[in-house]
Amino acid sequence: IYGNLIEKLRYGENPHQESAIYSKNKFLNINQLHGKKLSYNNYNDIFAALKISKSLPKNTGLVIIKHTNPCGVSTLKNKIECFKSALACDPISAFGGIVSCNFKITEKMALELNKIFLEVVIANSFESKAIKLLKKRKNLRLIDSKNYNLTERLKYLSFNEEILFQSEDLKTFKKGDFKTVSNKKPSLKQINDLIFAFNICRHVKSNAIVLASNKSTVGIGSGQPSRLDSCKIAIDKMKKFNLNNNNLVAASDAFFPFVDGIEKLIQSGVKAIIQPSGSIKDKEIIKFANQTDTVLIF
Repeated sequence: IYGNLIEKLRYGENPHQESAIYSKNKFLNINQLHGKKLSYNNYNDIFAALKISKSLPKNTGLVIIKHTNPCGVSTLKNKIECFKSALACDPISAFGGIVSCNFKITEKMALELNKIFLEVVIANSFESKAIKLLKKRKNLRLIDSKNYNLTERLKYLSFNEEILFQSEDLKTFKKGDFKTVSNKKPSLKQINDLIFAFNICRHVKSNAIVLASNKSTVGIGSGQPSRLDSCKIAIDKMKKFNLNNNNLVAASDAFFPFVDGIEKLIQSGVKAIIQPSGSIKDKEIIKFANQTDTVLIF
């Protein structure tokens, strides 16, 4: 592993830790236009945000990140509605978070963004009037990511004197990657929402559950040792913010080891579920989906 020193940071995740950022290039492919100097935690969140926003359709969608986890994502074509829909998923967690737009920020979007407290705003460039408006927030960091592209490189995780590495997970999902195993078949709208949810799900800390409707997340459960607990958190988030759960779909980043997880999701109004297969209870899961007239995709 090698890299060029880009800059030493004030400190790491905590004040007593030293920190710096390196790159295989001589400079980063993101450009800070305004705001306070970036911290270790800022960079960590920025890269988590870019990994999601750059995986969305071209010039479409945005993600709101808090502590590297998405707390709201949408790919609605109307950019203002897209932001409002992502924010509605979890407006409390979004406070002090990072917004990464997979498009150019306009003056109208800047007006919306200025309504909440954010640490960082990322976009594929900004209109000059948008920059002027956003610069009214003295400490708000503005990041131009139009030259930032995801590449199929290796991802590293170090501990003590050991280094784990793997190839990046940048696969673009297609309908042919999935198999409907339930008697009930998904509608075109459902399959599109399921693929959207599954794409977001892989970026959520495991155990991960994503609830979605109309190309937007409506509940995210993350980082729980129990998949059932992640289901409960995602459902509770949805209910807490009174989100419209019509045509509700759910994605899981791994198989359900027992029926209880999908039972909880179906009771909350989920009509279609996408998950990897591989459980010794897969047949029981399929049977339960058929008994409840639920779409199930592996």
